[in-house]
Amino acid sequence: MQHEPVILSATLVPGPAATGNVTIRIGDDLIPITVTVPTDNTDLEPLLPIFQGFLGAMSARAVAILEAEGKSISCRAGCGACCRQAVPVAPSEARAVARHVAAMPEPDRNAVETRFAAARRALDDAGVDHGPAAFTEATMEDRLAFGMAYLLARVPCPFLIDENRSIHPVRPLACREYLVTSPAENCEWPTRDNVSPVRLGGSLGQALIASEAVMEGSRRVLLADALDWAAKNPAPPPMHNGPSLVKAVFDVLAKLST
Repeated sequence: MQHEPVILSATLVPGPAATGNVTIRIGDDLIPITVTVPTDNTDLEPLLPIFQGFLGAMSARAVAILEAEGKSISCRAGCGACCRQAVPVAPSEARAVARHVAAMPEPDRNAVETRFAAARRALDDAGVDHGPAAFTEATMEDRLAFGMAYLLARVPCPFLIDENRSIHPVRPLACREYLVTSPAENCEWPTRDNVSPVRLGGSLGQALIASEAVMEGSRRVLLADALDWAAKNPAPPPMHNGPSLVKAVFDVLAKLST
């Protein structure tokens, strides 16, 4: 199926930029995009708006298909049921979250930093090992067990205020990908039987994580640890230009969608 072109850009990056047209295959769909990226070497953090925009197009496509089948998305403002799950983010996303928090005015910044510290303490008190090895090097079975232990700890996302995401405009790709058609309250204790996630055709969040693991050597980061991790792991010197970075991530996405 052919779609209208998706316009994406990372125009906030200083320096020269180039615009090109490419087509991304997601399953049986061909999605054309027009993308503007910096031609100088950069890291992935400034390019996140491109991936966020493309994921928005993927989600809109999936929602349109569901609505044609008479289904609807049950996620609503004020529903924070999914915001007590372990959220994996790419290193670039962890640094973007830390930068977003650092730019907040007081007293908002202190309040968010306090909630991050409280989340880490709550995980420690619950006996949940959230060190890098527990979240990144484990097998899939271990990660599922970690996710359940995290869920049982009932630790809210540090950005959750009155069951609403205060970080909505810059939320991680994993959060953007999580859409369901089952009753929203089921996400508090999700199982394969009671939650019906929307199938997007591939996980852009996982594609970004996998790409950065190759480029940087750093794998997934737990959102609750993002501030602490980013403070200890500054971005390495940029080694790739914008077009090659965007292509690398979309190439991984295409492989994940097959």
